[in-house]
Amino acid sequence: MVDRYRRDALSLLVRLEEGKIVFLDQAYTACSREYTPHERDLLVSLVRGVVKFREKLDALAKGFLPRWERLPPVVHNVLRLGIFQLLFHTHVPPFAAVHEWVEVVKEGGYPAFAPLVNAVLRGVSRDLVKYRGEAGEWGVDVPRWLEEEWREVLGKEAVSTLLRSLALPPPLFVRVNTLRVGEEKLQDLLAQRGIPSRKTLLQGALEVVASYSELLQTPEYTQGLFYPQDLGSQIVGHLVRPQPGECVVDACCGVGGKTLLLAQLMENKGRIFAWDRNKKRIRTLEKLLRRSGVTIVQPAVLDCLKLPDAFLNIADRVLLDAPCSNLGTIRRNPEVLLRVQKEDVALCAEKQLELLSSLLRVVKPGGLVVYSVCALTREETVGVVEAFERRKGAEIERVRLGNGIAPWENEGFVFIWPHEYFCDGFFIAAWRKVK
Repeated sequence: MVDRYRRDALSLLVRLEEGKIVFLDQAYTACSREYTPHERDLLVSLVRGVVKFREKLDALAKGFLPRWERLPPVVHNVLRLGIFQLLFHTHVPPFAAVHEWVEVVKEGGYPAFAPLVNAVLRGVSRDLVKYRGEAGEWGVDVPRWLEEEWREVLGKEAVSTLLRSLALPPPLFVRVNTLRVGEEKLQDLLAQRGIPSRKTLLQGALEVVASYSELLQTPEYTQGLFYPQDLGSQIVGHLVRPQPGECVVDACCGVGGKTLLLAQLMENKGRIFAWDRNKKRIRTLEKLLRRSGVTIVQPAVLDCLKLPDAFLNIADRVLLDAPCSNLGTIRRNPEVLLRVQKEDVALCAEKQLELLSSLLRVVKPGGLVVYSVCALTREETVGVVEAFERRKGAEIERVRLGNGIAPWENEGFVFIWPHEYFCDGFFIAAWRKVK
């Protein structure tokens, strides 16, 4: 019988290509409920790896198959998965990997292609030392236009480092719920369960060495003592710098990871409005609020482009973590590389500008609006900033965010590059409403 993580990896890749999956995280969870943590890790590693190195895996396979384009998508993906496992899962004996993937293609309904899969994978196995050596230098395959944009900003050498960094597995960070437990106390509790952790540049943000599913099975998670949250996302919350007693709006809040952090920084004093168009996300946020003991948040299903007049000029601070291309999260969500086109980036930028303009109405005179995206394209970052300032003119003034948290600030912008801090990439900018 075929191992279920191999079978499901193939299914996920085929459905991803068919456009039936948007984000793989949800798909991993849906198909791995009965998995052991080790099986889930293998599934995620295989799928992420194939998506990140798709072009390079295809090029290697084409060396054995001149008529590669004529093969069915299922066979393409069996070969990608098999080659990836041979190159990167060095704990799996090559003969076993070849045998298993031959069985997968049979079970997948394409038994006639079993000899072909066997021949290609055995061909790779015969020169495995050479291929593994080359693969060790691989960077993630990104669209040419994106790589060129990054080279203009970072230079050729730094982009090469960035692409190799994105090829690595993402680290796992948690946000300590400081309303309920101290950082060191949580470290002790996790250590008792065999989960090592270490402090990061942010107070209350820990990097942990555990699988995601293992972490969610701990009593400390159930008790709301921590929440898995990427370091970059936590940096954004800290740069908002909300104060106890203030009125804060978290617009486009999603399931509320940053909302909860803002409440912690406000010591659960004041008021936070958390808005999102998606009802399911707001319901999830409500559950997280109960688990974490946060009482100052008022979640609501709301379109931030259609704000009621009752919310005009109410907020000391507004965080707009805007919908974006997500191209800053490639290390964790490489599937965005298959979905996002350059034209999509332009559409995102238009939407982000409209949201910023709408939400400025919510800020009190003298208050702050903070803009962030987990994207590192010019249009969604500096492009939106420049367009917003042209549109609003003297109504706003850009403010610097550096307060020791963001030593990498430049010209009032903060770029968090994934290869520098080994977290998701983010861009942040902020303005004070003058009048």
